[in-house]
Amino acid sequence: MPAVRKAKPSQSPSDIVQSTRLSPTERRNPRSQNLDKLPVREAVTLMLSEEARVPRILLRHHQELSRAVGLVARAFRRGGRLMYVGAGTSGRLGVLDASECPPTFRAPPELVQGIMAGGDIALRRSVEGAEDDDAAGAKEIAVRQIRSKDVVLGIAASGTTPFVWGALREAKRRRATTILLCFNPFLAIPGALRPQLVIAPNLGPEVLTGSTRLKAGTATKLVLNLITTLAMVRLGKVKSNLMVDVVPSNAKLRDRAVRIVQQLTNRSYEQSEAALRRNSWVIQRAVR
Repeated sequence: MPAVRKAKPSQSPSDIVQSTRLSPTERRNPRSQNLDKLPVREAVTLMLSEEARVPRILLRHHQELSRAVGLVARAFRRGGRLMYVGAGTSGRLGVLDASECPPTFRAPPELVQGIMAGGDIALRRSVEGAEDDDAAGAKEIAVRQIRSKDVVLGIAASGTTPFVWGALREAKRRRATTILLCFNPFLAIPGALRPQLVIAPNLGPEVLTGSTRLKAGTATKLVLNLITTLAMVRLGKVKSNLMVDVVPSNAKLRDRAVRIVQQLTNRSYEQSEAALRRNSWVIQRAVR
């Protein structure tokens, strides 16, 4: 295994964080080498069988995932924030999870944020070179005035994305809690840069070589769902398995809110709806 090089002041994180072997995300999958010739039915079975491996692999990393939940919940209790940082599919999934926290958990929009290489325009189309700009990653952390109470979670399928490492380096300099989620267990990370927690499952190669919107994307979505959901559970935003802080912003969610109040209080539908109306549709007030 190659020795880990020490950082020099002039070096960017992308110069010194290396993979000691070819990342699993870049290898060819022997099961799909005839993908272009498979009948559609067989290709569908192949793709779904590969995706089905993801939860089993993630379960082997339950200790790291549990620790991530604890770190994020602790940050929230202390008035800190969670920042996802990524490029391409990784960044888009971070933005997606962040955007779903306010309506699901009545969380302030600034509590969970997604930082995307290339900015908002990159959510819809590729911004050439954005992921290679480690200085831009650091700048995003500075702009958001990251503090020691915050958690910065970098998402990089191969583990070497410069934008992500620039953000993690700056976050660590500011004494924030840093986490890396990647799918390459063969990273050589200098001690000065190493995040407090590295989650690096080996999902194996993708069905379509290098297309990390497949298994890596599925795994990322599962992990981010898990972290924010269970952190919010620990903040008291869930009772039993019910979303007691959901924002009832449409007819479907208002109906759900009424049914939640019914289940928690044994009141009638009409009584539950009336209680919600009296309390501005805040479930936790309506059930008192």
